[in-house]
Amino acid sequence: MIPTQSEEDTSAHATRPALPLVHAIVLTHRGAAFLGEGLRALLAQEAPCRLHVCVVDNASQDGTAALLARDFPQVQHLRLEENQGYARANNLALRRAIAAGASFAVLLNDDVETEPGFLEALLACAAAQPAAGLITGLLLLRGEETVNSTGLVLDRLGRASDRDFLVPRAKLSRAAGPVAGVSGGAVLLRCAALARVGLFDPRYFAYYEDVDLSLRAAALGIGCWYCPEAIARHRFGATFGPGSPWQRYLLGKNHLRTLALHQPLLWACALVPATAAFRLGAKAPLELLRGHPRLALAEVRAGFEGALAAALAVPQRLRGGIPPGAEP
Repeated sequence: MIPTQSEEDTSAHATRPALPLVHAIVLTHRGAAFLGEGLRALLAQEAPCRLHVCVVDNASQDGTAALLARDFPQVQHLRLEENQGYARANNLALRRAIAAGASFAVLLNDDVETEPGFLEALLACAAAQPAAGLITGLLLLRGEETVNSTGLVLDRLGRASDRDFLVPRAKLSRAAGPVAGVSGGAVLLRCAALARVGLFDPRYFAYYEDVDLSLRAAALGIGCWYCPEAIARHRFGATFGPGSPWQRYLLGKNHLRTLALHQPLLWACALVPATAAFRLGAKAPLELLRGHPRLALAEVRAGFEGALAAALAVPQRLRGGIPPGAEP
């Protein structure tokens, strides 16, 4: 005799809600040397969801395409003709995720490797914290038991930094809870929240785009949350190189633009020119004295171009709403 389901069982199965669709978006630029490790860890995640993995390739010429075709045929490869930076490239994949009906998007840098349970923990946190639209986990330095980030914090000068940076994991006692901002290197985004907040502001090539998104979300009452059970490891500085001139320039320029957009107006009017002047009059000469002319030039560029970017951000601030080019 062949066992059959009862009508009650069949009805219950028919009404059981579908698992949420999660788009995992891995951004890469010349990261073939370590991309494979991150993808293998991501594809091994066991979580109650339907997982779609997309690699957004910022015009890599290092064998990334061959690696994906050979070892990861199940992964979508979105190859761009030029390096569009963090914000624009991720926005392309986020729009696809939203159009496909995804409930969540997970953003990962190509130098991030997730530990088992990472995705399951993020989804559990999202279910428990419905007011949180951006959820970050515990990011450790790869090869070390040292913290890279438990989220972002802002100081009185509007500078963003990784919370608990370089704290030994054994001494970390950070509980789950709200945080000022999330690191774009490894984050879960609720797509319903993005419909209100918008996507990343494309004027940020790299750095501070996650700060801007976090602050725009907070202005709408959408929170950022830290989930310590979601653990990933990061090759710190693998993309730009820690302390490189290009990194220094982007951090300085985008800091000034973010000040103009999000600090209280009168404070921003005082802080932007003072910060630009400090870079030009103090930091650049100091780097010259240290024998680092390229870093000095980066500080000069950051001061001038950051001040200009801040001035151009004023109309956006006065207009309010979703930044142009960040529409979901």
